[in-house]
Formats: sequence, structure tokens, C-alpha cells
Amino acid sequence: MLNLISFRSALGVRCPSLFGLKTEALLAMSGLAYKVKNGDVRKTPKGKLPVLNDDGEFIADSSVIKKHLEDVHGVDFDGSLSAEQRATAKAVQRMVENHLYFAMIHFSWVENSDLVRETYFKAIPSPVRKIVFKLILKKVKRDNYGHGMGRHERADILAFALEDIGALSVLLGTKLFFFGDKPTSIDATVYAALEIIMNSAIPSDLQDGTRKHGNLVDYCDRFRGQVFAAA
Repeated sequence: MLNLISFRSALGVRCPSLFGLKTEALLAMSGLAYKVKNGDVRKTPKGKLPVLNDDGEFIADSSVIKKHLEDVHGVDFDGSLSAEQRATAKAVQRMVENHLYFAMIHFSWVENSDLVRETYFKAIPSPVRKIVFKLILKKVKRDNYGHGMGRHERADILAFALEDIGALSVLLGTKLFFFGDKPTSIDATVYAALEIIMNSAIPSDLQDGTRKHGNLVDYCDRFRGQVFAAA
């Protein structure tokens, strides 16, 4: 049995972390038996979640976990894709995980910090919670600034994010999934981002702007209904 160590469900989504939800989607697509357990980032190999526990071997990072599932368990996520499609998928993955993600962090952690604090850290007693969260939020802002996204004005961050969303809408078009009638690994990444943006209880202009793309709304519902139907 594979054990995914990740974040607990929160704010209306099964996992509030893009990388955690992406990894759970990959596991659901793999057909392998797995369980999800709540984890503590302080006790993980790289200080981050998700982590996959495969019979005592701990694999960190969503992309490394994907490769592990392919190499060790023989899962074929992308066997139907051409070399050009694989290259496109990689470019889309980088856009979502290394650009759109940091805009998502701004509209959740920065603009809705009180909601994040009281939801994600509610297990910590109230007086201590504010102190702990203040330190964590400081690191989140520093990381976002170091990436570059956090150096921009709010209007620019929103514009950047909506450009990414628009590109996803155009690439999807009228297809069921990004490369046809069957989801591949890139769909796990895109779905995770869209699910958190559109369906978590964190209001934002990014959420409103994304919901205007009907094909992305339908896509998100379709992926969830098909991949997580039996989960």
C-alpha cells in the first residue's frame, strides 16, 4: 500500500496544495492502491509536502513521485503522447508550477492571510497561532519576493495570472482533456491549480476571472468526476 503524506482537506477542496492535489490525482490515475495521511512538513526529507511512503522508502516532490510511479510501478501516464505533445506538456507544467503558482500564493496567503491562518493552523492554540503564522507568512512573502512575483503590484500579479489562465483555456479548447479524450499527467497539474483557484473558499479576482472560462470550469468538473469517482 502506498501512503501519500500530504495536507488535510480544507476550504472545500480535497487538498489545498497544488502539489499535494496534483500528486493525489496522479495516484488516482495510476490505479494503484493508496491512502492519504496528514503530514508535518517539519518531519519530511525536504521540509515540504507531499511525500510518498512506498514500503518505507520516502520520496519527496510531486515530479519525483511521478517518476517513481513510472519507473518502479510501471505506470504509463503519457504513453499516448508524441514527442511534441510531451514538450508542450512540460512547458505548460512549468508555467503552472513556476509562475501561476506564485500568483496563487499571493491571492491566498497574502491577501487572505487571516482565513489561511484560522483554517490551516486552527490546531495551534490561538495566542501561539498568531505568532507562529506571522513567522511562516514572513517566509512565504520572502520566497514570493525572491521568485519575482512578489515584487509586482497587485494589478500586475492578477494580469500575469489571468494571462496564464487564458493560455490554458486556449490550449484546452473544446477537448475533453489537454491531449484528447483521456487525461495524462499534465491534466493532474492543471486540474490541481484550477480546482484550488476556482473551488476553494478563498475569494479573489483570480477566482472570478478563471470562472469566466466555461471550458475550464467544465474541464475541472470532468476531471474530478472521472479521476476521483471511486476515491
